Amino acid sequence: MRKRLTHENLKTNPYASYMFIEEGHGYHGIRLLLKKIKEDTDSALIDSMKRRHLTPEEDEAKGPKFLMYFRVERILALIGDGETGIALK
Repeated sequence: MRKRLTHENLKTNPYASYMFIEEGHGYHGIRLLLKKIKEDTDSALIDSMKRRHLTPEEDEAKGPKFLMYFRVERILALIGDGETGIALK
């Protein structure tokens, strides 16, 4: 994650949501309710995980990067407020 609005928002509100939509007909998937547990700036670790490779100059021009860690607080069905039957450990 770059130092942009989402990063700034997570400083004041550590909660986030992620929606996973399965392929196919209709709306199937889950919603993950997340809580930020830590943030890391280890460049080597971040570089090992990224998919897009920029030149060092381009990368520096875009600003610092942060690796965010989240804990899954709750798993909900994609539609409605029902539980999915997926257990958290």
